Amino acid sequence: MARLIESSLWVDFTRRQSPVALKAIIHPWILDPLACLCEPIAFEILRHATPQERRWIKAQFDTLPLLPTPIQLWRNAARLGQRCRDQGINAGSLDLIIASLAIHHDAELITFDADYLAIARASTLRVQLLSRKP
Repeated sequence: MARLIESSLWVDFTRRQSPVALKAIIHPWILDPLACLCEPIAFEILRHATPQERRWIKAQFDTLPLLPTPIQLWRNAARLGQRCRDQGINAGSLDLIIASLAIHHDAELITFDADYLAIARASTLRVQLLSRKP
């Protein structure tokens, strides 16, 4: 089983001002042998990275397997969004794309973002919601 490390962990892990205690919570997840990455998460993190941060982040990302983006990702994400909407869940577009990719690969999504719990209620998404507090 793969563990997809979601953007919220990467943001806190790469942010200079994040507390050391928070980085210590994230570090084992990134080092987990089951940890992986996907293009939408890499996009989300790298689009805001400064030139100095990019090199370090890319080096981190290069240590992780990259889940391939399935050709039907957009259709699957649209269907997932419709299921969410039908259940009164207003999920973000990129969250739906990441969730659909995780579902496709049967990967557990590791996140600080509770919005994914709502998506999981409307799908087969497996989520491990972490706390930022030690």
